[in-house]
Amino acid sequence: MRTFVEHIEPAFKDARGSIIDVFTGQTHHTGLITFTKGAVRANHYHKRQTQYTYILSGTVELATRDVRTPDAPVQTFTLEPGDLALIPPFDIHAYRALSDASMLCLTDVPRSGTGYEDDTFRVEPLLV
Repeated sequence: MRTFVEHIEPAFKDARGSIIDVFTGQTHHTGLITFTKGAVRANHYHKRQTQYTYILSGTVELATRDVRTPDAPVQTFTLEPGDLALIPPFDIHAYRALSDASMLCLTDVPRSGTGYEDDTFRVEPLLV
């Protein structure tokens, strides 16, 4: 499986507002990540973790490439509010904020203690 992006439409909407079902499934971590325009984050991959990224505000460029296929082309996505990206294990992923932005990061592997560092493998050069 490779990284893919989908735009999430509201499941329900009326005069009071909307309900957006961002994610269904088991997660062990949900984090809120903010960016200032031009900031670059990540540029790493995980061997066990699947990561889901949901854009709350702003615009973020996501670049990915399967670490097991070094000659594979880099996939680039422009993420905007309402977009959900699924990033599977072994996909290097890097974010670059095209504006001030914020996103939710949900993972299926616990990140407490050393959980995050034990499954995070940084790479050079940067994808973005």
